[in-house]
Amino acid sequence: MDLGSNVLWSSTFEGGNFDEWTSVPDARVDGIPPNSTKVSSDYAHHGKYAAVLGIDAGSDGTQQNASLDLRGQPVEAYYSAWYYLPRTISVGTFWLISKFRLRTNATDPSSSQELFDFRLSNARDGSLTLSIYDHRTGKELPLVTPAPVVPVSVWFQVEAFYRNAQDATGQLTVWLDGRKVVDLQAQPMAPNPWVEWDVVNVGVNLTPSAATVVVDDCAITLSRVGPTGTISP
Repeated sequence: MDLGSNVLWSSTFEGGNFDEWTSVPDARVDGIPPNSTKVSSDYAHHGKYAAVLGIDAGSDGTQQNASLDLRGQPVEAYYSAWYYLPRTISVGTFWLISKFRLRTNATDPSSSQELFDFRLSNARDGSLTLSIYDHRTGKELPLVTPAPVVPVSVWFQVEAFYRNAQDATGQLTVWLDGRKVVDLQAQPMAPNPWVEWDVVNVGVNLTPSAATVVVDDCAITLSRVGPTGTISP
């Protein structure tokens, strides 16, 4: 993967560990049993290794979490990761693969709140689709590409451009395998410049309850990575 010179941070997991994440100040790798986070050679987008995030989210309504979290990220950047879903899941309540979070007070960790959830849900035919849930409004963002289908047992890329402005220059644009699916522009985002980006497997009421999200080749960049894995102008 050629990420070019515009890379602010990246993680390919090729060290066989989470060092690329844990070396970042205030980062977190979270997977408390029955959930798990591990680096494995069972899957890989490039190279030998990828991160495997596993949860067991049954029908009892309890949220289960496995996540890789980066706090205090750039006010304006592209956030990219490749995902692999080994099997399809029937989503009862919700299933997330990424998120942005905010703080109402940038220096106070206890003021963290949800902002944008990257959600997977089922279409009528049972296929999985991607949507973005805005916690500020309690609604999903309008889709440029209706019901974008997320493949199963195939690597796919989700990339987001996020400009965390406090005025009308704020923007969140999301691509799935290079296709624009959400384009939210010309509005304020979080109340201050602090940004948290998380790559996650978070779910409630999934069938089967054991759900796996595999992640590889994560990057924060100043220009688009795109589905080829190469920084574009």
